[in-house]
Amino acid sequence: MKILILFFIFNFFLIQNSYSKDVSIDSKTLNKLNELNIKGSFSLNWKLVGPQEPGYEAQIQNQVFLSDAYLSINKKITNRFPFVLELNIPTATQGKVILYRFATNIIDGDYLKLRIGKFMIPFGRYNELYKGEDFLSSTRPLLYASPDSLDLVLRLNSPRPPFTAGYTDVGARVSLYPGTDYYWVPTEISAYIVNGFSEVDNRSRSFPYTGNLNVAPVPISGVNMDYGHVNNNLADNNNHKAPGGRIIFALGDLKVPFPISEGIELTGTRLGLSGMYGRYDLEEAIIGTEYKIWGVDTEFHYKNISFNIEYIYSNSEFRHTRVNSIGNVNFNQQTDDLLIKSEINKGYYIQIAFPIWKNSKKFKKILGFLSLESLERKGPRLVFSKNNDPITRLPIVAFPLVDEALSTNYRKYTAGTNFQITDHLIFKAEYSYWDINVPEVFNSHQTDINQTIVSWVFNF
Repeated sequence: MKILILFFIFNFFLIQNSYSKDVSIDSKTLNKLNELNIKGSFSLNWKLVGPQEPGYEAQIQNQVFLSDAYLSINKKITNRFPFVLELNIPTATQGKVILYRFATNIIDGDYLKLRIGKFMIPFGRYNELYKGEDFLSSTRPLLYASPDSLDLVLRLNSPRPPFTAGYTDVGARVSLYPGTDYYWVPTEISAYIVNGFSEVDNRSRSFPYTGNLNVAPVPISGVNMDYGHVNNNLADNNNHKAPGGRIIFALGDLKVPFPISEGIELTGTRLGLSGMYGRYDLEEAIIGTEYKIWGVDTEFHYKNISFNIEYIYSNSEFRHTRVNSIGNVNFNQQTDDLLIKSEINKGYYIQIAFPIWKNSKKFKKILGFLSLESLERKGPRLVFSKNNDPITRLPIVAFPLVDEALSTNYRKYTAGTNFQITDHLIFKAEYSYWDINVPEVFNSHQTDINQTIVSWVFNF
């Protein structure tokens, strides 16, 4: 709807000016439109998922879908305060537009910036690479899996991504840029405090929407984090705020010792450290339901080959009910007394990019890439109850009667190409394979999957 409003406003300017002696748009109108700095992008994808009946993923084998659709406006208020307004159309919302970013810098110096509003969280490398033209592949690493595509493959007891690419939140952020040439001095130091992650079940206390005044109790199925950021809240769901920060070092050119005399010359080396802490449950219980996330990322070049490496470790607590000796959940129990346990989700990715055709006359740049990814979960075993939820009619995820520790993991292998045809058009193609190591569910084996995907990315 907001996009249509902008479209009608633009056409209104055209109609108004068409009645003047000069049918062209006057310079003042053009200047005002140019000052808005309107940008947009989207990705049109085709994917083939195998095997033909994976059992858990969508059964549409040849699927065409629109993803990563954004429209943004950047402008300065009275030439002092730059602000950004960005809208997003998630694939899962079937065309519903959400407010993705809306922030301004109330301090906007060369060495110090203070930002308030809803902004991008500075964490890791891939979090800020949320648009299709920003990253090489069609899918994102497992660490930043997106629910808008088949990046996110979740099964019972499977690892969960510690972060989802493009996480924005409401709060304040301060960034310091020392501006020195010493490699031991960070090039950026950012700290922020935001609302933080929320629950999967969106039991919000945002005022004054009357539907939220009668806050629902903890569901019998339990409480877990909204890893996929499906809840795009503009207000917090509890009293606790989530602090975090990121430090970036630009190490420049380095010579790494090697068993040969000349060593290895690395160029453009960068190192980033990130961290975040918070609580996500509505009740904000004294014990439990908190999360801690740390990450380290680096990138560098060796000759014409670029390397990106990242590692993330997260420890989060969650609540579930427990089944009895015959596997049933007691619906008469108090939801406030649900068990609290913790799990660790950690992993890494290594991505290598290299030129395929350096002097192509038809394309601006042609790159190939390979990636190796791993995601692991360590925590209590979860089972499905034998009796179903009275509302959803689905089995409830619960703890077994006897506690059991479990370790599961995913491995993902990807190879692909990225053709930058023009500044506004990119073609991507990739093949990826998921090696899934999780227990059986109801004697059903958890099938590995593979995916072939091609994408056209348009931006203006």
